[in-house]
Amino acid sequence: MHAIADNALMGTWPCPIPANCLGQIHGARSAPSPLPPLPLPAGVRAQRKVHASGRFMINGQFIKLGPRHAGKIVTVVIEDTHFRIFHGEDELAVRPRKNTDPITRLYVKGMGTQSARQESPDDKPSKMF
Repeated sequence: MHAIADNALMGTWPCPIPANCLGQIHGARSAPSPLPPLPLPAGVRAQRKVHASGRFMINGQFIKLGPRHAGKIVTVVIEDTHFRIFHGEDELAVRPRKNTDPITRLYVKGMGTQSARQESPDDKPSKMF
């Protein structure tokens, strides 16, 4: 069962009504087009790169996604009691937040996470004396 308002998917729930009774609901209809994507929740976002073991750390807490997500840069939405992990628009997981201290590192740094710097013609190699 899906709720759509202003062409935005507001929520999805298991349907409590048996399939043979769906035609009797007043005003219900099947979607004429594919469902719109879920809006990303509001909140502070952080980026992390998933290690080859399928884990990453945020706020001193390891989160395991599995090795199939290794190498992905994920977006973590930090909420009061839990973390929501996204890759693009896909929600990969929701994990409880064990530590409520503020998050100070929001962006990923390190090898393979940022685009390479483009050289300018004025660049010269450094010299060590």
